[in-house]
Amino acid sequence: MSVPGEVLRPITPADHARVLAWNQAHVELLAPLDEARLAALLGWTETAAVLTHEGRDVGFVLTFGPGSAYDSENYRWFAARNPSFVYLDRIVVDPTVRRSGLGTRVYDALEADAATRAPVFCLEVNVDPPNDPSLAFHRARGYVEVGRQQAGDHGDHTVALFEKSLTRRADS
Repeated sequence: MSVPGEVLRPITPADHARVLAWNQAHVELLAPLDEARLAALLGWTETAAVLTHEGRDVGFVLTFGPGSAYDSENYRWFAARNPSFVYLDRIVVDPTVRRSGLGTRVYDALEADAATRAPVFCLEVNVDPPNDPSLAFHRARGYVEVGRQQAGDHGDHTVALFEKSLTRRADS
C-alpha cells in the first residue's frame, strides 16, 4: 500500500505489543487478538498499518482483499457478495486524537489505495450494542448499509454491514 507516511506506516514486529494492547483496549468493538492470531492476520492482510499523528503512533488498521484466507464471518459474507473488494477488518484510533481529522485522512488514504484495486470498500459497525460515533462517521462518508449479521463468539452483538462504491483512479 502506498500512502502518505504522515498518516500510515507499515506494522513492524516492534509494533506487535502495541497493536495487541490497542486491540485489547477496544476488544468490545473488535475481536480478541493474541500474538499467534496477529501473525496469521498479518500474513493475510492487504494493509497492516500503524496510524500516525503529529509524529506519534496512535492506532492501527488491517484490511483484506478478495481471495484472502481470512476466516472472519463478516469477511466471508462480503466475499460471497463481491468478486472484487477491500474489507476493513479493524481500526483503532487513540481517543486522545479523535475529532482531529485523523480518521478522515486515514480513510481518504485507504479508500484511494483500495480504488486502484477494487470497486468497493466494505466494513461492519456494531449496531447492538451501538457504536453511534462510528455509524455517523461511515454514513457521512457515503457508506451504505447492505445487511446485518449476528457477530461475536456467542452471537452477542449485531453488526451493520456497509459498502462504499469506489471510483477507480485513471492513473492506476
